Amino acid sequence: MRLLLQDIAEGIRVLQTRDGVDVTNEQILERARNIVTGLLGNYRIRSLDNREIRMGRLPLSQMDLLDQLERRAEARNNGRSGRA
Repeated sequence: MRLLLQDIAEGIRVLQTRDGVDVTNEQILERARNIVTGLLGNYRIRSLDNREIRMGRLPLSQMDLLDQLERRAEARNNGRSGRA
């Protein structure tokens, strides 16, 4: 979950650079930890950036993931499109 924490902290840092919000690094990390804790408590989260993918063993693209999600939605909806 270290990667999730880093990603969320980077997202919060945007408030500093884009919006000029005055927050310390400690505040950013504390808020990121709180967000990660909340997400982990409510959702099953797995990293898409696992070792096999980084080492090039599993070819994976964002479009592959979207196709998988759409097929699952269609299966749940009796063949109807999962799109809104």
